[in-house]
Amino acid sequence: MRSIIIGTICLISFGATAQNRDVAFKNYFDTLAAHQLYDGNITLAENGHKVYAFSGGYADYAQQRQNTEQSRFNLASVSKVFTSTAILQLKDKGKLKLDDEVRRYLPDFPFPGITLRHLLTHTSGLPNLELFEETVKQYPDTIITNIAVLPLLKQWEKGLYFKPGDEFRYCNTNFNLLALIIEKVSGLDYPGYLEKYVFRPAGMKNTYVRGVNRMDDPLAVKQQVKPTYYDTAWSQADKVARYRYTEYNNSGSIGSSNIITTTDDMLKFDNAFFSGKLLSRTTVEEAITPVKLNNGKTYEEHMDTMLGEGTGQYGLGWEIFSMPGYGKGVGHGGFKFGLATFYYHNLGTRQVIVAYMNGNSSFGANVTSCFYLLNGKPGIPLSLKKSAVREYARALMTSGADHAACMLHLCKADSVNYYFNPREMNFLGYDFLYQSKARDHLQWSLETFKLNTFLQPADFNTYDSYGEALLEAGHREDAIRMYRKSLELNPNSKDGIKAMKKLGLM
Repeated sequence: MRSIIIGTICLISFGATAQNRDVAFKNYFDTLAAHQLYDGNITLAENGHKVYAFSGGYADYAQQRQNTEQSRFNLASVSKVFTSTAILQLKDKGKLKLDDEVRRYLPDFPFPGITLRHLLTHTSGLPNLELFEETVKQYPDTIITNIAVLPLLKQWEKGLYFKPGDEFRYCNTNFNLLALIIEKVSGLDYPGYLEKYVFRPAGMKNTYVRGVNRMDDPLAVKQQVKPTYYDTAWSQADKVARYRYTEYNNSGSIGSSNIITTTDDMLKFDNAFFSGKLLSRTTVEEAITPVKLNNGKTYEEHMDTMLGEGTGQYGLGWEIFSMPGYGKGVGHGGFKFGLATFYYHNLGTRQVIVAYMNGNSSFGANVTSCFYLLNGKPGIPLSLKKSAVREYARALMTSGADHAACMLHLCKADSVNYYFNPREMNFLGYDFLYQSKARDHLQWSLETFKLNTFLQPADFNTYDSYGEALLEAGHREDAIRMYRKSLELNPNSKDGIKAMKKLGLM
């Protein structure tokens, strides 16, 4: 079973309530900068005015180009807020109704009963990026654009995932279709509409929709990843094989993503939107009202990006945050491999957070700390400890298994400077197994998984991971032993059951 790293060990705490808020901001962000813990930009505002701005790290590691306040980031899914605004403007002008069926504006759309409201609220039941998988398999170098959406929906044979309005299922296809509808109704292309009716009225001079003619913007940041858990160098995300489908093949669609902007321009949008400059007051309120499903219940889950207590809901292209003691906030989060974005507006305090990241970050903790610091509370403690597993990976690749095991034990014992997370060992083992092209990659994977079974003998996951590597290495009987041990510890292990069935033993 593959595991995702979800936590860090904390070391230093900031923002004691006795501190002046500005001092708390400075202490927190100075520490981020000094220890290179954040690549990206963060801007904080209150009552329409900026109260703090931070730029850290590199817009492009390969060129050693630093992030500045002028750096432009792809908003990823925060772009949906702009698509929603455009649709709602057309509603305010009487050019469409939210309960109109999509087929009224796009006659080739093959699914009756889906309305514009269903698209805005992710309750349509349509397929997401899986819609394009067969096309990309057939044409691996293709970049999907909105032109492909309707023809591929007509070819989609699996139908809707549910009756429209019955469930919430996040789906980028919804907003690709909304962009097509904006073009059909307004007579302008999507970038042209946003420029004329959203960016220009809001004073957003450093914002545009990504297109072929804007690919070489010198102020645009790169999506940067370390391709594997053992890599030390940063790479451009769309050039890494494991991210090619999402970051290259699916990089051309608009409506759901691909608005490029700065933190300052995002503040200008916030001021324009909530002052009633872009929409009527009643429509603003409608946009940030939680969606109700067909059963009358309001959709609800944990908040996106923000940590701590609170619930998340969804309106008309807006995420809604309800946090005990802090009231209601709205905004949106965005993610691409090598990039994350977040926009938050508290309706009561008028506090605003705009955060973009394109490299190092504990993004959820950083964003939540900004929120706490704005409210005079301590930020989430930062971790300055290094990963013992990364040290193990380097030692294994350069000096062999014995030295690596020695270094891991020494790092684990040095709890002042290192932390150990067994999930990271599991993640590393899979990176060696499936991502590395080195001659010894299989042996490195076996060593990593094997050592993890000794370090975590009660965790069923370590055994089925080790079993998978043993099977890849041709050690069938030992692999079966590991799968049996995994199922002994957890009889309901889906991966263990699947493997044993494949081996003809269940």
